[in-house]
Amino acid sequence: MHKIGVSLGFLLVLSACGDPLSGVMRISDVDLVENDPTAQALPSDAEVAREGFFGTQAANPVEGTESSDTTLAQTATGAAPVVSEPAPQGGLFGLLRRAVPAQRPVAGGAEDTLSADAFEAAKSAEAVAAEPTTQLAAVSPEPEAPASAPERRGFFARLGSKSAAKATESELPEVDYGTMLPYGVMARSCAAKRQPLGRKVDAVSASGYTLYDSNPAASGTRIFYITGFDDGCPRQVTAAHVLLGEPSFYEQLHYGPAGQHLTFGETDRAYEKVKGSVCGVRKGKPCGAKMKKLEREAVFINAYERLSDNKRWSEQLIHDGTVVASEMKSSG
Repeated sequence: MHKIGVSLGFLLVLSACGDPLSGVMRISDVDLVENDPTAQALPSDAEVAREGFFGTQAANPVEGTESSDTTLAQTATGAAPVVSEPAPQGGLFGLLRRAVPAQRPVAGGAEDTLSADAFEAAKSAEAVAAEPTTQLAAVSPEPEAPASAPERRGFFARLGSKSAAKATESELPEVDYGTMLPYGVMARSCAAKRQPLGRKVDAVSASGYTLYDSNPAASGTRIFYITGFDDGCPRQVTAAHVLLGEPSFYEQLHYGPAGQHLTFGETDRAYEKVKGSVCGVRKGKPCGAKMKKLEREAVFINAYERLSDNKRWSEQLIHDGTVVASEMKSSG
C-alpha cells in the first residue's frame, strides 16, 4: 500500500507541472490582417497613455462589449456591419417616425431619414397635437323678447287715438291729376289742387266737405273729387254715383225699424267708437244733443259702381279730416 500511495503522489506532481492549454491555438500563432477590426478590440498603447485603461472602451463592458462582440461576429462571417437603430423618439412625431418605414442609408453612411411626404405629414400632425385645446365658455341664452301684443287690423283698430287715425290717412296712395283708380279705392291727389274738378254735386255744410263730378254727362264710372281736408289736397274715388252721408241720416236708417236688416261692418263699428267719444252714449243709441258737433267732424262717402244697382257699394267714414274706416258693403 505504501508503494501505491507513493506512485499516485508522483503522478499528481507530474500532472500539476504540465500545461493544460498546450492543445489550444494561441492568438499569436494566428495570421491577422494589419487593419482587421479584431486587432482593435484591445486598447492601443497610445490610448492607454492618453486616457488610462479605465477610460477606454475595453474597460467599459456594459457599453462596449455588445458592440465589440457584434463587430467580431460580423467580421468572422463576412457580413456587412449593421447600423444600430436610434432610440425611439417620444411624442407624436416619434410615433409617426416609427410607423413609417425608414429609408436605408445609402453608401457612405448617410443617416436614416423620413421621406419628404412622411416628414411633412408628421410635422403637420405634431403641430396640430401641440395646439392647446380651446374650451368654449358656456353662453347663456339670450332672454327672449317679450311677446308683443297682437296687431289690431283695419281702420277700426286705429280709432284709439288721433295720431293712429292720421297714420291711416297717410296710407292713402298719392296719384296724379286725372288718374283713374279701381272702383272702391280712395286716393289723395295733391296734383289736383287748382285744377278743374268738374261740377259741384253735393256738399255738407256742417263739416265743409264738397263733392265734385268730373264728368256729369257720363253714366259710367268716372272720377269724383271730395274737398275740405286740412292739407288742401282733394281725395278722389272712381264710381258711377257718389253720395255724402251725414251722421243724422245714418242714425235714422240704422237705429230705426229697418236697421235690423242692414249689414254691420267695419265702418259701423268705427262710427260707434266715434259717436261714443263725441256724444258720450253707449253702442246702439243715438247721439242726441251733441249731433251738431258730431256732424262737424264726421261724414260718410258712399260710392256706387252702377246707377242701376244700389245693392252693392263702397263706404268710407271720415272723422276729423282722416279716413278711419273703409269697406265694401251690400244689402242682399
